[in-house]
Amino acid sequence: MIEARQAADSRDVSLTIPARPDYLVLARLALSAVCRLTPLSPEEIADLKLAITEAANDYVDETRPLDDESRLSFGFHLLDDRLAMDLEGPDTSVSAMERELSRAIIEATVDECNFSAGRTRLVKYLSASRS
Repeated sequence: MIEARQAADSRDVSLTIPARPDYLVLARLALSAVCRLTPLSPEEIADLKLAITEAANDYVDETRPLDDESRLSFGFHLLDDRLAMDLEGPDTSVSAMERELSRAIIEATVDECNFSAGRTRLVKYLSASRS
């Protein structure tokens, strides 16, 4: 089951998908839609799509059976000065080298990132005056 929500007066979008890599395209599409409301360049949007995919790799597992109930949730929060992207999902057994490479890519494409067990937050500032 896939679930997407957006309040009519909100600039927040939530998406919950099965924790399998073949569903990540939906998160990338949702992010693209939110980015249309920002001043971000096409290159910056492409970087964010890469970052969200790399961050999701901590939670998806292609060997998971199709009837597995594990879910990955995305929250895209558009604020006046930044876009915050939250991911929550089940931990998987990603190798240390893979995780290190993913985090290097993420750190190169977003302004802030925070990783904790089962949760990741990425932030991209929208103005030239980045903190």
